[in-house]
Amino acid sequence: MPSRDSICAEISEGPLITDRVREDGVVIHSLTAHALCAMDRHKWIESQKYSHDVGEASYNDWIDHYWRGFARARFLEHLYGWRCWSAFPDSDFGLLTRSTVDHFVPPAVLEQTALILGQGGENLDVINWALAAGENLDPILWLLDRIDINAKRQRLLADHIRIFVERT
Repeated sequence: MPSRDSICAEISEGPLITDRVREDGVVIHSLTAHALCAMDRHKWIESQKYSHDVGEASYNDWIDHYWRGFARARFLEHLYGWRCWSAFPDSDFGLLTRSTVDHFVPPAVLEQTALILGQGGENLDVINWALAAGENLDPILWLLDRIDINAKRQRLLADHIRIFVERT
């Protein structure tokens, strides 16, 4: 299993006013608010690179180039229980570290599945890898059913953040 430190960098903007703390002390982060901070950083970097304010176009550039990876990385943080994101179901928080997953899915299969999904792959990509590697499909299908990436796809679509940016 990948370590938290190898995937999950500290949030450079720190806690935001939109983040809240559950009764058990877990901080729940806003995917949209943190994406907007990342977009502002991107605008600043691009403006520095070109020695002038690049304006709102940098937001669309960030969405086109970075949103999908940003959202997927946050989804994996959520699934591993490293950081809780309000855009994803609370019931999925820490899903990949539960003993039921360890019981049904070999660690190497779990790691490869997380890697494929983290790189933007879909269920079919995981299944194709498993078939090519000669892996037993039963635990993989069980895991994919629990992750249910297809149901979360809407949260990962660029339209979600693009609509929000247009409103601000």
